[in-house]
Amino acid sequence: MTKARDILRDALTFHLNRLSPGEAMDADLFARGLDALNSIADEWNGKKAFLWQVFLTASASPVSASSGTLGTTWANLASGDEILGATAAYSTGLDVPLDQITMEQYHDVALKNVSSLPESFAHDGALTVYFYPVPTGQTITLRTRKIVQTFSDLDTDYVMPAGYRAALAACVAELLAPTLAPALAATCSRKASLARQRMALQNIEPAIVHSREVGVGQVVRIKRGY
Repeated sequence: MTKARDILRDALTFHLNRLSPGEAMDADLFARGLDALNSIADEWNGKKAFLWQVFLTASASPVSASSGTLGTTWANLASGDEILGATAAYSTGLDVPLDQITMEQYHDVALKNVSSLPESFAHDGALTVYFYPVPTGQTITLRTRKIVQTFSDLDTDYVMPAGYRAALAACVAELLAPTLAPALAATCSRKASLARQRMALQNIEPAIVHSREVGVGQVVRIKRGY
């Protein structure tokens, strides 16, 4: 658990030499630091460069064709979250992966309200997920990469992977250095660059070797047994 206050104190103490051990914190300085921290979080989200956390989110009742509404607004899915995969449960203990298609591909489907076992999904990039064919009561589970949370205040505890506190402190120092400690700007920039490199190495995901047979029609093949 890490607080924004901890990150900012690290940045001001170890990188910018603006705080001494036990020194009282300046409210305006920490407010500026909080703005810098959220600016960095927004930048990381835009680049989708660093893994924050992966969630499995299930929905027991996606929309049906008879509802007259195509697309399911997903609980706990935030605008900007990346969907890494989806599965549909057809029976107890059997979760079958769905193919991911683009919104353009979904748009080109001639008859979108066909109800059957879903084979593919498309994400609009915000809160809505579209399935084809439309599910008929199956539980759908999404695997999502969550965006970096905005730091709402200085003292809320946030769960983050090891190494993120130090990296965020280095990046905050880089952003604040030109105005708070110009003489240290080059040093802070170098430390922040190294921190980003560490985060990138920490979050490399190994390639998954898979058969080219996995694709559209996978559900049909599984049901037919080949």
